[in-house]
Order: sequence, then C-alpha cells, then structure tokens
Amino acid sequence: MATRAQLSQERSRQRREELLSAAIELFAEGGSRAVTHRAVAKRAGLPPATTTYYFESIDDLLREALADHITSWRNELDLLSGMDQLPRMGGRITDATQVIATVWAARPPEVAALELSIFLAATRDAALRESAREALVGFEELASRWLGLLGIPDADRLAPALLAVIAGTALRRQTGQYSEDDEARLMSEAIRDLVGAHLLGREKVDEIIADTTGAETD
Repeated sequence: MATRAQLSQERSRQRREELLSAAIELFAEGGSRAVTHRAVAKRAGLPPATTTYYFESIDDLLREALADHITSWRNELDLLSGMDQLPRMGGRITDATQVIATVWAARPPEVAALELSIFLAATRDAALRESAREALVGFEELASRWLGLLGIPDADRLAPALLAVIAGTALRRQTGQYSEDDEARLMSEAIRDLVGAHLLGREKVDEIIADTTGAETD
C-alpha cells in the first residue's frame, strides 16, 4: 500500500505533467505569447497559482515542456521505427518501407499537425529556436542511424534530405490531397529514390540526367 508521501509525490508528478502538456498545446496554437500562467493553469484544469508553484518562470515551464515533448517524440519514433528489428530484417529496403508504413499508421494527421505547429512556432521564438534546431539535429542523427543499420554508406550525408522529405510530406498530409495509404506509398517511393540516387553517387546521377534530358549539370 502506498504511503501518504508516495501518494503526494505521484499527485505532484501528475500535476507537473498536466502543466507541461497544457503548455505544449497552447504553444502549438498560438506560440509563446499564448503561454501564460493563467492560461496554462486553466487549460490543465488546475488553480491559477499552480504554475508558479512548480516553475520559477513561464519561460522555464515552456522550455521544459518543449524539451519534454521532443524527447517523448524521439523515443516514440525510435520504438515505432523498429530500430532493433532492422538487423534481423536483413537490411532490405523493401522491409524498411514496411516499417515506414507502420510508423505512418501510428501517427495520424492530427498528431503530425501538432508536431509541425510546435516546431514552426519554436523557430519563430528566439529563446526556443536553438532547442528546435538541436531537436532537428537529433532527428537527423536518428535517421542516419536507421539508414546505417540498412547498410547504407555515408548515411549522415543522406539523412538531411530524408528529413526534408518527411517534413514536406507531413505538411502535405494536412491538405488531404492524397489518402493515407497513398501518402505512405509515396513516402516509401521517395525514400527508395533518395537512397538509390545516393548509392549511385552524384557524378553518375549527373551523367544520367545529362544523357536523358540533355541538360547540363554543375
């Protein structure tokens, strides 16, 4: 049976998490200006003075909320992408695209919309821009590690392009231009094309472009 102190600690932890979650929601909706002590407490369904009890300032609350959200996102993506399963898959691109489809199905458009909003808002805030940059660097490292497990050389050079495709696709998902199944397929095809061009090498790709189109490449 939990002691009174343990129950108090658990209640305190839950309240802190509720405040962090409320701050992220408000930040995604309206940027840092929308995150005030009163607004956060109201969104969390807690007394107005609760935020000042747990956080020294609203900036501290917002930075911790953003960092907590990004860390959770990275951990979730790491698990969803089946990093531990890739070596047993034999490193086949066809298997990797199946992983992509699985991740896609687990992250509906509304989740992608929230994450996009958070990062776009963070880049517009001077105090949070560095945190957003560090997070994107972390995502590139995750992509590089994933590609490396597939046996792709110089994966760190390919990772930024892969992240750009993922971010662009996440943006397009919000328009409903394609069905979710089509978006997953288009994503898989785009990644296969990127990997293929990467493995051929820039010189060979330029040669193919020139031979096919007659266009000169630099």
